[in-house]
Amino acid sequence: MIDLHLHSNNSDGLDTPSQLINKAIELNLKAIALTDHDTITGLREFLSYGEDKDLIVIPGVEFSIQDEPNRELIDIHIIGLNIDADSTKLINSIQDQLKGRLEQKKAICSRLRNEFGYVITFEEVRELAVNNLVGRPHIVEIMKKNNPSMTQGKSKNDLFKMISVGGEAFVERTTELNFEDSIDLIKAVGGISILAHPGIHDISNHIRFIEFCVNVGLEGIEVEYPYAKNRPYYNTDKAKWAQEYFPSYFRKIAEKYNLKKSGGSDYHGGEKGIEIGEAHVPDRYLKNFI
Repeated sequence: MIDLHLHSNNSDGLDTPSQLINKAIELNLKAIALTDHDTITGLREFLSYGEDKDLIVIPGVEFSIQDEPNRELIDIHIIGLNIDADSTKLINSIQDQLKGRLEQKKAICSRLRNEFGYVITFEEVRELAVNNLVGRPHIVEIMKKNNPSMTQGKSKNDLFKMISVGGEAFVERTTELNFEDSIDLIKAVGGISILAHPGIHDISNHIRFIEFCVNVGLEGIEVEYPYAKNRPYYNTDKAKWAQEYFPSYFRKIAEKYNLKKSGGSDYHGGEKGIEIGEAHVPDRYLKNFI
């Protein structure tokens, strides 16, 4: 088996890139990809440590692209696999992304504090993040820690929605790649663009959306994915249905539109019981990326 969607502590995971490799070897995986959110800072360690191991290591990244509700592009993520981690174009683009991310998260913390009465500062949220890569999970963690009475009876998903697109405390990023830009950038740095976890998106017509993706250059789609253990299906009565339905559904779509098949656990360090290799991605997908 392989796993082409893993996160390290360089974004919002718990394991170092080297620890991910060690765990994958223990599980007898054939290949893994490091796909941290909007950063490639962990790739040097990942590639160096994996160089002499009995495991294929693939450099990757997961871009959070610009939300465009009018095009039903909300919380869409694009993975780039087998990218050139030394590309100046990629490094500069990610630096711009990071600046926009930090400004957005700082503004969200300010809204939570000034408009909604939460005890929260950007500085304490920032302390949770490695390499300055502040994410919404970090904000949610401080919301729950500092405000037990206000968050009582609310799940992490409820709080996550509050600071996401359409939520009361959401703030748009000032600098962010749009859908087309992310695909063009991945291609420009030698990578292959993959639509991540397509089953979680609130899309009115998946077929029409996939056709749009193909028309703007998307090359692949994540087929295998642990939907039952991820939002919005985790701990709901739709978890089992999602896990049974989506992989088969998107496998057929990939074949229909000649998209490269990918898949992964979206492992962040054991959260929700997700483990490396959880998605049971078959070895045959590997030929698409090496």
